[in-house]
Amino acid sequence: MAVEKIHVVEHRMAGLFPVVNSFIAEGDDLVLIDTGLNDGSARNIIKKLGSLDHKLADVDVCVLTHAHRDHVGGLKALKERGEPFLVAAHDAEAEDVEKATGIEVDLRLEDDQMIGGFTIVYLPGHTLGSIALLGGGALIAGDTLNGGGTGLKGPNPMFSKDRDAAEASVRHLANFDFDRVLVGHGSGVESGGKEALAKLIAEMGPD
Repeated sequence: MAVEKIHVVEHRMAGLFPVVNSFIAEGDDLVLIDTGLNDGSARNIIKKLGSLDHKLADVDVCVLTHAHRDHVGGLKALKERGEPFLVAAHDAEAEDVEKATGIEVDLRLEDDQMIGGFTIVYLPGHTLGSIALLGGGALIAGDTLNGGGTGLKGPNPMFSKDRDAAEASVRHLANFDFDRVLVGHGSGVESGGKEALAKLIAEMGPD
């Protein structure tokens, strides 16, 4: 299976400024990554699917990078439409997803597992079961990385469960190859992502 194109879905607060991102990946499977803030985010995802000549019924799986409300808030509204897509999260995060949404996690993921053309990268720290997805030349980093103007920033320490583990997860990403970096908050890096990560790690100093 291969990932061919990844599209960003921006979710805006009161329709004004972007707050958090979801992603739609086209390939052998149609994959939704994260569901935004609320029911409005669910409608936003459906609208974006339509612009790509898809509908919600075409989605094979929704992968959640972690259980924070701004990433899972649209899941219930999407599932209430009765479509059969599967819900996936890391095994260490699945119970928190279910508590936050009332929706069962169908697939409990592990590090290095393949799903929808992506390789799962386990990145504890921001939350216990945070993950990134690696595929199609891109890294979808969830909240382990954030957009930082023209570069990258690490996870927000105010919202990270374990700051030391979160920093170690940022360093762990240097072991992988990618060009594009897509993040939960901000614009990410469209090219030169590996170099942008190296710059961030250098700015973090020695571990």
